[in-house]
Amino acid sequence: MKDRDVKRLVIWLLGGVTILFLVTGFGITSQDLITPLTLGVLSKSVSYQLHTYLWGPFLILFLLHIYLAQKTRPRD
Repeated sequence: MKDRDVKRLVIWLLGGVTILFLVTGFGITSQDLITPLTLGVLSKSVSYQLHTYLWGPFLILFLLHIYLAQKTRPRD
């Protein structure tokens, strides 16, 4: 895999995890809105479990994203 492909993969994965992180956060605080929108898949308890499990992948992908951005930046 080329460096550019790795960057794109990290960006897309980070975007997906971020969206899931936000949706599950709203599922915890606004379950009256999210539960019907997800057809009952994301109840408050499921949203809470997913939200707590997603912080690890989010943090890893975020740090990897920062590392890859700094790696390609030219130094003065």
